[in-house]
Amino acid sequence: MPTNASFGSLGLPIAHVSIGDCAFATRPMLLTTVLGSCVCATFYHPKRQAGGMFHAMLPDASMARHNSRPCTFADQAVASLVERFRVQGMKAADLVVKLFGGANTMISSQPIALREFLDVGKKNVDSARAALASFGLHPVAEDTLGSRGRKLFFATATGQVWLTRLTPGELRTLPPGELG
Repeated sequence: MPTNASFGSLGLPIAHVSIGDCAFATRPMLLTTVLGSCVCATFYHPKRQAGGMFHAMLPDASMARHNSRPCTFADQAVASLVERFRVQGMKAADLVVKLFGGANTMISSQPIALREFLDVGKKNVDSARAALASFGLHPVAEDTLGSRGRKLFFATATGQVWLTRLTPGELRTLPPGELG
C-alpha cells in the first residue's frame, strides 16, 4: 500500500479523519483513517466527484449520556453524511458506499461468550449497515470484522479506497505526550 509520503506526491491535500469525526469534500483530496473496533464508511457521488467519510466509535446514539459529536455514533454518522450530500443537492440514491472496520479487539484468551458480548466492533458494523439501509444504501464493498485493524486512504474525487490490514504490533496506543 502506498504511504502518506507517496500519496503526498500526488499533490492532493490529505486529511486524517479522527475518532468521532466526519469529513466531506467537493474537491479532490485524500481522507485517511486507522480503525480497530471503530467503523468507517466512505460515500462517493460519481457525477459530482464528491466524497465523505466517517469514523464512528460506538454503534448508536442511544448510548449517549449527553449531546456528543454526531459522528461518534454509527447511526448518527450515516445520517450526518447523507445530510451533507443532500444540502449540496445530491441524493442518497446516487451515493456509492463502502464499509470498513469493526475488528474484534478483545483478547482471544477470553471466554467466547464474553468476547461476543463485548464485541463492539460487530455492533458498530451492524448499526452502520442498519443506518445505511434506512436510507436505501447498501455497501458495494466491505472489509469488516475479523481481528485486525485497518488503515485506509479514500480518494474523494474517484471513490477509490486503498486499505491495508494491520498486524497487532502496528496498531498501538501511545501514552499522552509520546510521539511514535
